[in-house]
Amino acid sequence: MPRLLLPLIASCFVLLAACGDEGKSLPDAAAAADANLLVDVAPPRETIMATRTLQPGQFAEGAMTGGPSDLALIHLEAPINEMDWNIHGHAGTGTQNVFEELNKMTVDYSFVPSAQAEWYLLVRNSGPQNMDVKITVKLYGAMQWAWL
Repeated sequence: MPRLLLPLIASCFVLLAACGDEGKSLPDAAAAADANLLVDVAPPRETIMATRTLQPGQFAEGAMTGGPSDLALIHLEAPINEMDWNIHGHAGTGTQNVFEELNKMTVDYSFVPSAQAEWYLLVRNSGPQNMDVKITVKLYGAMQWAWL
């Protein structure tokens, strides 16, 4: 009798191993601008940390100089949903917005420049009262930072 059970058990294992998905590989959705960026990344070359007190309508701006082999991990925090921010450039005579969001409280954004240039991070108080905005920018590669 045990000789008859062995092929039956082996057949069950083969059937179980054959079960699974249909081999379809679906693409991952794009990360949101405020996605949690806690990923396995080497320590940054430099970290910029500042708290800026902004009056209504006032903004803080920094320049990031870098290219496609560089990275800036940006984290912004405001006490209320009245923080507007963007990353933009000034090629030629115009302004090119890379990304922009309005009325945010927290932001986590991974920025890789599309070309070697000077790019600007602008954070603005769009609310009716003063607020402290925490700005953290972690720089990788040869990316440079300067407050304007």
